[in-house]
Amino acid sequence: MSLGLTATATRAYIDLTDETHRPPTPTLQFPVAPVQLLPIPHDEPPVKRRRVDNTLTRRRGLKECLQEQVLPHVSQVVRSLPEGVYYVNNLAVQAVTALARTAKFRTRLDETNGYLTRQDEAVIAVRARDEIARLTKLPEYRIPVESPPIQSLIRTTNPLGPGSEVAPKQIPKPPRASQPTTNQEPHDLGDFDRLPYRLRTKRTEPKSNNPYFHLNNRPYQTAASRDAIAKGALHPLQPPHHVPSQPTVYHVDFTSDEIAQIAECVSEYESEAVPATVEALAERCHIYDIPKTVQGKLKGRTTEDIRNFCSDLLAGQATPLSDGRMLSMSRDVNNQRAEAARASRVTSLLLAREMESNIGFGRTRQLVNFQNEFTKAREDDLQVVAEFTNCAGDITTGSWVSSDNLICGTTAHSDTHNQQYNKPGNLLLCSTTEGTLRSFPNHRIPRPRVEKGENSTEAMRRSQDPWLYSSVVSSDYDEDFDLAFTSSFDKTVKVWKVNPTGRSMEALATWQHTSIVNFVIAAKDGSGRVATAADSPSEAVRVYTVNPNDVAESSFQSLSCTRTDADGSDKWAYFPATLQWGRAPGTQNLLLIGYSPRSTSGEDLDIPEDKRNSGEITLWDAAEGRRLPVMTASTANVFEVAWHPKVACFIVATTLCTFTIDHNVRTQIHIFRRDRERQDGAYSQFQALDCFASDINELTFRPNSVRHAYITAACTDGNVYVWDTAQGDKPIHILKHGYPLDEFYEDREREDTGVKFTAWGSSADRFYTGSSDGKVKVWNVRNRRKPLVRDLLEAPGPISFGTFSPDRRKLAVGDATGRIFIFSVDERDVPESHFIALPGSSQRVRRSKPLIPHPEPPPPDADRDAMVEDDDTMDADEDDSESDIAVYSRNTYLESQQLTLNRNPVIGAVQGPKYAATGLFRREAHLNSDPALPLLADFERNQLVSTAASHGGRRRSVRRLRAPGSPDERLLNAHYENEKQDLAVMDMPVWTLTQLREAGAVLNPEEDWGYEYEETPRSPSPPRRYE
Repeated sequence: MSLGLTATATRAYIDLTDETHRPPTPTLQFPVAPVQLLPIPHDEPPVKRRRVDNTLTRRRGLKECLQEQVLPHVSQVVRSLPEGVYYVNNLAVQAVTALARTAKFRTRLDETNGYLTRQDEAVIAVRARDEIARLTKLPEYRIPVESPPIQSLIRTTNPLGPGSEVAPKQIPKPPRASQPTTNQEPHDLGDFDRLPYRLRTKRTEPKSNNPYFHLNNRPYQTAASRDAIAKGALHPLQPPHHVPSQPTVYHVDFTSDEIAQIAECVSEYESEAVPATVEALAERCHIYDIPKTVQGKLKGRTTEDIRNFCSDLLAGQATPLSDGRMLSMSRDVNNQRAEAARASRVTSLLLAREMESNIGFGRTRQLVNFQNEFTKAREDDLQVVAEFTNCAGDITTGSWVSSDNLICGTTAHSDTHNQQYNKPGNLLLCSTTEGTLRSFPNHRIPRPRVEKGENSTEAMRRSQDPWLYSSVVSSDYDEDFDLAFTSSFDKTVKVWKVNPTGRSMEALATWQHTSIVNFVIAAKDGSGRVATAADSPSEAVRVYTVNPNDVAESSFQSLSCTRTDADGSDKWAYFPATLQWGRAPGTQNLLLIGYSPRSTSGEDLDIPEDKRNSGEITLWDAAEGRRLPVMTASTANVFEVAWHPKVACFIVATTLCTFTIDHNVRTQIHIFRRDRERQDGAYSQFQALDCFASDINELTFRPNSVRHAYITAACTDGNVYVWDTAQGDKPIHILKHGYPLDEFYEDREREDTGVKFTAWGSSADRFYTGSSDGKVKVWNVRNRRKPLVRDLLEAPGPISFGTFSPDRRKLAVGDATGRIFIFSVDERDVPESHFIALPGSSQRVRRSKPLIPHPEPPPPDADRDAMVEDDDTMDADEDDSESDIAVYSRNTYLESQQLTLNRNPVIGAVQGPKYAATGLFRREAHLNSDPALPLLADFERNQLVSTAASHGGRRRSVRRLRAPGSPDERLLNAHYENEKQDLAVMDMPVWTLTQLREAGAVLNPEEDWGYEYEETPRSPSPPRRYE
């Protein structure tokens, strides 16, 4: 800035005295601008003057605003203070300064150009009163009270005689603090010389960033309590408002210094010093009362904390000193912050791209890929637009047949001990545009006869559906042929043609198999090949080639496991555990199959111990009809396989194949590539990744560069392990889910389903996982410190299925309670049929919709012998007699005298002499729920015996009363007057009703006012008068 535009300003002052004298306003002395002394050249045009709009209001400065609109309110508060107690001038100056520094005042000053409104002044008056009240409590603003001089006695060395006196010594009076004078001429800023700059020295040590050193209390919880806190509630709860948003520490492990202090306290009772180790203290917990011995000697630790620590020592659950942790909890506000950040992210990106094109470094202050950022922002708008309920069981599979239609399958109860819970809804077709979920009855079998258990009785057979609906466990869609495929436990694979509207689908063919079919996968090369895998020891895998003219008669090839270890055994065999078609160009004709040993009875003990970790990897070339060699790790137990989407490469999750591994490694993921040196198309392993879980559910393959990729493994321990092949064999992330919603007893990895859903978003910055804790989480694996983005869903049951639509606009998620959630990036995808209007309000809310049931299919045409589970048949006469429910009931209940027929046909069958043998009692109707005790009064009075006893043996006739005549004028007038006295609550004004409800008035005429009623028989009708 040039010297011609500067001026010397005077020091601002505040005068709070009542004197009328005001200091003269100093005249500002502006130095002559050097620009004016320069000669003006005559050969140039005159300088243009700046155009000024005189109609605009002049902006008032901060000083004028403070003097006219802030200082009067501060002065009014200061005048009310007692005289001679406070430094009023200092109080006023500090109060004005504090008010002027607030952000709210600065904002309003800019918005009003220095002219505050009356509402602003009212707020300033209140803040001025509060600020003065705060400052008056500080000692630096109080005038010290003058105390009388203190006389001190001077001790002399000479002994005191009878007449000697002690001369008091006057202590000088402390100097009075000088009071600043405000009525002085303000100094010019130019009179002060600039002092040399000097760094401020810190008088205290810098505070540590470790929160441990800022804790006043260090609580300690037992291992069981910590597990219970970490497990949390079974269902999401709304936290109360008093829960702090900042982390609250609830557990701090003992440090080595604290262990040493405890050992020092215990050493006082022994001849030698106790070692400062956890093991030494655990040995002495049985001998000494350590909590009482150490009471009050550990800072921040209570007696209860030490007692909990000793309890963990005795149980062997104390945390090692090297693994000490500090646990805290807080309200989850990350989702709210993330939503606000996402909302503002799009506008920021649009502005940055508009200002600086696609450079991506400027206003963003970082390298930004705009295409990727906009894709993430769009995907982060995923929200639930539809919810469907009442499916048959766990949602296990689903395939999008278009961007709007989805075909799903569920589990069903089909075992002999739970067939009574079997119900329709195992095969579903969802239309997201219409908001419907329709069920289809095609995957069913005749209900088999059960010979043992509660389902073996004829009454259960007659009361249940003659059809048993089977679990639908796999599905796929072939876009080239526009065909959908579903496999089920009914030993079939069905081929479907889905209506584009999503309202119906037609079964074109049924492919029968020798056992239940676990997998059906369609190739994506347009060849029409479909691979199926059944639970069969031989020829379990079939490769169908769809015949468009006759789908039911499509030809197939059968494949078997080449291992012969289980030949001759009927207890176990090698079954297909997984199979996948290739995805990259040149590999879409290759079928990768993984085999694992499994017992036919479900008992792992039937498998030889040396064969439990064995298996086979088979690579089948369907185009040439031959096997391709797979080198290394091809004989291990296979969990899951996955193909690379761009390169001839696949991964296989297996048990350990070598003994030279690190500690805690329990499984491995092997990466195979095409061996260029071999001419037979063999694949060889070039890298193995270590995994710490014992069982793997799903694998994903996401390339992140030309040569490397992200690999994920979803496991039954509730974790997802993430590797970057460019960063070695160890996982870069262990994405953890919470405790499962369903209880487990011993080993979670064996009893829990774990993570069942993993999927990549539109980019490598978004990764989705769903686990048995009922949550779907969104991660960013590129963020090494905080990969969690947000929780997308909290379902009432474990997550069992999830898949994205082909255009990545929708996401379908299923849980173990039979619910399907549909997510979309566009909130306009919510079907209109899912909205309902709240009673008495115009607000509409979205509600879940149950599935649309299918029409009940006709009963099977086969005779009853076709429904027998085994080959044993019964006698024809006995079968005919049992087929009649009337004959069965007579033989079971009447001939056994459990029931007897009353002579009155209206009454029918009643309890017989041997009714107790049935055990059919309403225990809640008896005293103490014991059938041997008497009935309760409410049930006793409804018995036929009690009713007859109350009426007596003689028949009584009801007296007929004369019908009343029409009322006269007097009665009508009285009736109208009585009606006027009634309280018409609904006729009151609205404001009156509102005030009465706020006052707690009871307006419901049905209110019983809290009176208790005796348990006496209730008369169903008014008492009658008998003659």
